Amino acid sequence: MKKGAAVTIVAVILVLLWTLIPLYWFGRLAFQHPADMTVFPPHFYPKRINITGFVNILGFSYTSKSGDVFSPSGMAEQIKKGLLNSFILSVIVTFITMIVVVPLAYTFGRLEFKHKNTLTFAVLLSFALPPIFVLIPFYILFTKIRLVGTLLGLILVDLTITIPFVTWMLLGYFRNLPPVERLARVDRYSRLGAFVRVIIPMGRVGIAVGAVISFLFTWNEYTFSQILSTGSSATTIAASVSRLGPGYLAAAVIYSLIPPFIIVFLLQKHIAKMYMVEPLG
Repeated sequence: MKKGAAVTIVAVILVLLWTLIPLYWFGRLAFQHPADMTVFPPHFYPKRINITGFVNILGFSYTSKSGDVFSPSGMAEQIKKGLLNSFILSVIVTFITMIVVVPLAYTFGRLEFKHKNTLTFAVLLSFALPPIFVLIPFYILFTKIRLVGTLLGLILVDLTITIPFVTWMLLGYFRNLPPVERLARVDRYSRLGAFVRVIIPMGRVGIAVGAVISFLFTWNEYTFSQILSTGSSATTIAASVSRLGPGYLAAAVIYSLIPPFIIVFLLQKHIAKMYMVEPLG
């Protein structure tokens, strides 16, 4: 076996372990009987399959085969509200992000204009800053304009990250698309017409991937949600699960993984094609 192939196999194995071990551990906790969670050393698989957490966390009581009755979790309403808020927030942020990013990435990737490099660097720098660096200024500002604890506040703060990041990601993708603008102009398309009718259809793979990245980031965002929405009607699922016990936490995490998994599954072909665009010669 060649050295390069061996390194690739090892890297793939490490990535799979890094991804699957946390999923396995949460799955084990989610299906484990509450009485078995305090056992040491912990079981590597549930000795007694139990779906208490999945039922209670949605606000329903559950009676086991042995007759044990488990009451609904007091956090059930907060979890359901968090799931709904996260979905609404992710959809809105993704929609606004793509409306802004697609023409912005095209402009940076295909056109030449004054101070282009400086502006590109500014875009890169804007999402390179860690969230904690801008958290306090955002909190002070949102407190003064009464956006703390609102979905609008979370939408605005998430857009400050998704727009520059997805722009930077799509910039190179649009740059590597074939130079068809002149051909479109020959066919009497305006610059805007060429962009809408030619470039966007050609770049639909990258646009789809950018939308997925934006959705996943917004869905999983924790730092801003924890500070700006915890305890309010705008709380997200990421902020809600942080106050749960092990069993309920694992069940809520499993529920929170369903929408991202569905979206990635449906768009996996586009994600794979994103890295198949050949650069210009």
